[in-house]
Amino acid sequence: MRCRSRGLLLRLPVIKHYRKLYRALFAQEMADWPEGIREVLIERHVSLEWLFIGLQESKNVDELYDEIRHAGPMPDVPLIVLCSMGTDGFKEAVSAGVSESLLREEIDGKRRLYTAMIESVPRGEIRLVDGGHVTMHFRHPEAVAEAIQDLLGRATAAGG
Repeated sequence: MRCRSRGLLLRLPVIKHYRKLYRALFAQEMADWPEGIREVLIERHVSLEWLFIGLQESKNVDELYDEIRHAGPMPDVPLIVLCSMGTDGFKEAVSAGVSESLLREEIDGKRRLYTAMIESVPRGEIRLVDGGHVTMHFRHPEAVAEAIQDLLGRATAAGG
C-alpha cells in the first residue's frame, strides 16, 4: 500500500474507530503479557495490512465453504474441536444491533455443526468452552493446551 493511500485510509472515521476499538480489546485481553510482546502484537492486529487481510478473508468465505464441501471425507485422525459457548468484545463489536436471542441461536448452531463434524469421524470429540471464539486462547489457554496434549498423546498411543 502506498504511503499516500495509507495516510488517507488512516484518517477515515470508520478505520480510526475500529483501530481504536480493536486496540482496546486486544490490550484488555493481553494485559498480563510482557509489554514488548503485547505492544507488537496489538500494533500488528490493528495495522491496515492485517485489517485488509481480515476483510479479504471474509470476502472469500464462500470459496472456503465450497472448498471444504468438495474436500472429501475427513481423515481418520484424532480430532478435538473447542467450541466457544459465548461472546466476547470482538463478537459484540461486529454484532452491534443483533439481538441476544439471535447470537444464542448462532452459538447453538455452531455447536450443532461442530458436533456433526466430530460425529463424522471415528476419533472426534467436542469440548465446550466458556466465552468467545476470538478470545478463547487468551482466556482459556489451559483448554487449548490440554487439547493439544491429548491429541499428541492419542497420536503417540496410535503409533504415529
